[in-house]
Amino acid sequence: MSVLLYLSSIVIANLLVIYFGVVSIGPLVFPAGAVVVGLTFSIRDYVQKKYGKWGCWKWMLLATVITYFLNKNIALASVSAFIISELIDWVVFTFSVLSFRKRIMLSNLFSTPVDSFVFVSIAFGFAWPIIIGQTIVKFLSSGFVLLARRTN
Repeated sequence: MSVLLYLSSIVIANLLVIYFGVVSIGPLVFPAGAVVVGLTFSIRDYVQKKYGKWGCWKWMLLATVITYFLNKNIALASVSAFIISELIDWVVFTFSVLSFRKRIMLSNLFSTPVDSFVFVSIAFGFAWPIIIGQTIVKFLSSGFVLLARRTN
């Protein structure tokens, strides 16, 4: 189930960016897919828990291929951000000695700002308000996965 959620969250996030671009909610300005893609940072850790520290990479690569067929510019931004941020997320999550939940939060804390910086800079040009907004939204949505999983 986590693999399906992981892959679909990436595809849906990219489709939202392609069709709606940058949106504003209150003071936050961010790409429309940020809420959904933020889920991937926590779901990826559940995928790694199930498939192992190296097995999760095949799903990450499949997600990369899927993004290419949506929109080349968004795919380039997504893949570039994805490779860098997922590597950071993977390293922090894999080698941290904290509890599972704390490893998720720590890896997200490091990977979401990097992902936002790379993605926004490539997709929309360098813009601090969008980078900061996306980072906040993605970190909050990645935390939602932890809350949702706590109730299960």
